[in-house]
Amino acid sequence: MALTLLTFLVMAVVTDFLEMRISNRLIASGLLWGFALRLMAEGYAGITHFLLNISIPVIFLFLFFQLRALGAGDIKLFSVAGAFLTTEQLAELMITSFLVACVVGIVKMVRQKGITGIFGKQKTLLHFSVSILTAYFIVIWRWRVG
Repeated sequence: MALTLLTFLVMAVVTDFLEMRISNRLIASGLLWGFALRLMAEGYAGITHFLLNISIPVIFLFLFFQLRALGAGDIKLFSVAGAFLTTEQLAELMITSFLVACVVGIVKMVRQKGITGIFGKQKTLLHFSVSILTAYFIVIWRWRVG
């Protein structure tokens, strides 16, 4: 399952950079694969876990979407990750993704020699899919080693 999720995350990063969005076809494919694999692994109990885990990112991150701090594709990508992961793993992935994004944001601000991207009229673009993929590697390493 880990390799399948990794494949979807890498494809999301590529499409995010090329098209400035994450394709809904990619999201739907990820959700279908996650559902199928969870159903095969857990049986009918997997349906409940699947529905819970794909709903958590939407519920908890909706405010970030409303504030335009996070795109809808990024939230849907978290849902795809939730389709493959346990609830605990998903929570750890989400927290780690935001920590990674904070570090990347600080580096970008320093490189811009100020914080005009936040308080000025200049926008600072951050491909959050990269933070999700990076966090996935961090969290997977921790799960495997720890």
